[in-house]
Amino acid sequence: MFVSVVLPCYNGASTLGVMLDSLVRQTYAGEWELIFVNNGSTDNSVEIAESYRSRLQTLRVVQAYSGRGPRGNVGHSYTVGFRTARGGLILVCESDDELDARWLEEMVRALETAQFAVPALEYEKLNPPSLTWGKDKGKQSRTEGLPSHAAPLYLPFAVCNAIGMTRQCYESVGDPTDWIGPPWDVDYSWRVQLAGMQLTFVPEALVHYRLRHKARDRWNQAKNWGKGQFYLQLRYGMPAWPKFTCYALRRVAETSLRLAIGVAVLGYTLAYGVWDLGFAWGELQTVPDLIKAQLRGIQADAEVLAGNRPSGPQTYAEIPPLEDEAQDQSARQA
Repeated sequence: MFVSVVLPCYNGASTLGVMLDSLVRQTYAGEWELIFVNNGSTDNSVEIAESYRSRLQTLRVVQAYSGRGPRGNVGHSYTVGFRTARGGLILVCESDDELDARWLEEMVRALETAQFAVPALEYEKLNPPSLTWGKDKGKQSRTEGLPSHAAPLYLPFAVCNAIGMTRQCYESVGDPTDWIGPPWDVDYSWRVQLAGMQLTFVPEALVHYRLRHKARDRWNQAKNWGKGQFYLQLRYGMPAWPKFTCYALRRVAETSLRLAIGVAVLGYTLAYGVWDLGFAWGELQTVPDLIKAQLRGIQADAEVLAGNRPSGPQTYAEIPPLEDEAQDQSARQA
């Protein structure tokens, strides 16, 4: 079966060559194409990709950003790539990771019987020891498998940096939702399961995952991911805002204490310990948006919960501004 591999990229020049080299080394003997989705890069990412044409002869470069207005996030890049894909199987990878040579072969083998396949992640090769948890440990590692800690559904989910699916699965579930933001992969994994399909973990397919190495970068990434939890709640059901506020404040206090003890007593680096606090801080920052959404009476997406494709807004631009609506409703209540 012809396979499409989608590689989104925004300013990935510093790491892109490692990913492209690993694609060149793939052992899969069947036909496949690489769709490089450029999301408005301002570095030489596109030039680096083009330099691999002699080694990746089915390379196609497509543009996810027209140069006008705000750029979409990675979910938008995947949407462009999925709609461009010609294969009966669609796989994805990202510009800052590295694939084991058998990744493509093992993923295709799994998709002979599965609808949605998830590789194992390995954290030691591309990261300093001070940031990792030991051999074969970490989220979605070979020993820990798929995580399931995300609220409000607590279903298993995949870190969608290197997943694969059949075209039938894609056509059933639809495109990623742009406005979900960083946790688009949690949302997509849940939608696959709500549509009646399973996530199949493939430990034989290995991806070397690159973490952010600097404390500031890890803080910013964790904070953005924490903020993204609000959009999962917006789609799947929100807790009462007083309860969530108490939860978020407790999380900030707990993670602050753990960070202080970890750095001062246990010898953790700041970059290692700052992640949980950044995530909790991001969650706390969403409390005003949660209040506004509840003032508007926004309910969970019944269509998605029923296993159907989303029928509502798919991009940030299509969502009515929460602040104006909340102010209008407060004025009416006054």
